Amino acid sequence: MWLGIGVCVVFDFSITRLWLASRSSCSLKPMSTKTRIDEQLYRDDLAQIHIEGYGFHWERAAPVILRWFQEYGFNSGLLADLGCGGGQWMAHASEAGYKTIGIDVSPAMIRRAKKTSPSTSFLCASFAEMKITECDAVTSLGEPLNYLNSGRQIRRTLKSVYDALRENGLFVFDVRHPPLRRVDPINHVRSGDEWFCHALIEEDARQLVRHITTFQKVGSDYRRDQETHRLKLYSKSKMLEWLRGIGFRVRTFRGYDDYQLAKRQSVFVCRKA
Repeated sequence: MWLGIGVCVVFDFSITRLWLASRSSCSLKPMSTKTRIDEQLYRDDLAQIHIEGYGFHWERAAPVILRWFQEYGFNSGLLADLGCGGGQWMAHASEAGYKTIGIDVSPAMIRRAKKTSPSTSFLCASFAEMKITECDAVTSLGEPLNYLNSGRQIRRTLKSVYDALRENGLFVFDVRHPPLRRVDPINHVRSGDEWFCHALIEEDARQLVRHITTFQKVGSDYRRDQETHRLKLYSKSKMLEWLRGIGFRVRTFRGYDDYQLAKRQSVFVCRKA
């Protein structure tokens, strides 16, 4: 799942003031702090904001991936999506005639995904800690693999995908790579009619950290929540080394045709040899 790095400037004072209010004594009602701030990622408010504000990633990638499926001869069969989020991609694939399974660790995302793609089978679990069912294709869109805790865990997941795929099966995913030099922190802002999202993004050669603050309108007030997302970063050459070492034949792209991803992001199209 993905929150981009580009900056969206917001001129609506009534919603922009929410971020300023997070550092003032303004009487906004905070969400309960009973749950540790990074214990569960993509809780209810951020899950909904992610679907509404960042769904363009899956909408623009979907037709390209479906065309790639056709080009590789994958015209029907079972597709598993790792880190399925709100289920938008699963809805496209299901409508195209594929049987679909979606896996995500966020209960809030799974609840929304079931409404978005009713014909898909969804499982709330960590795809890194389970055996993936035998299938014809696997996808992981919006950099879920970067959320894995270590290189060992990502290599184990890549091997699990390879083992789950049938002969000539496809694995399509995108990931973020580390910067080659120091990167200054970035403020990313996006808003909707009833929500506001700010992310302070810090990045080094090993990881990217997003300190995310959200405000969701509830009646006449706004509920505030915070999450911290930590993404491990791996070079394109290292990913290629791991994939080819497992046995995949690999092609890489800068994006999904004319939908180009941000700097230091790549799309991998892998076929089981």
